[in-house]
Amino acid sequence: MHKYHVHLYPIVRVLVRDVEAESQVEAIKKAESRVDLTRLFRHRALPPASVASVEYADGIDGFLVDEDGDTKYEKSTFYDAEYLPI
Repeated sequence: MHKYHVHLYPIVRVLVRDVEAESQVEAIKKAESRVDLTRLFRHRALPPASVASVEYADGIDGFLVDEDGDTKYEKSTFYDAEYLPI
């Protein structure tokens, strides 16, 4: 039996409310600038007031599998959501 370290890449939904913009694309850019996703997830910080909710979006985008002891990551493999190697 082998030992592996599996990274899951879940899809999350972050709802940013009340974004005023001239277009939907501008609204996307403004919403992105309002939320520091690294801080939100890595440091488990409280979201800013404009973020109404953060939740798992019922999907996994992919996986990364590392083999225990493979310190140079030569056997590491990315997989898509259907478990196919990328």
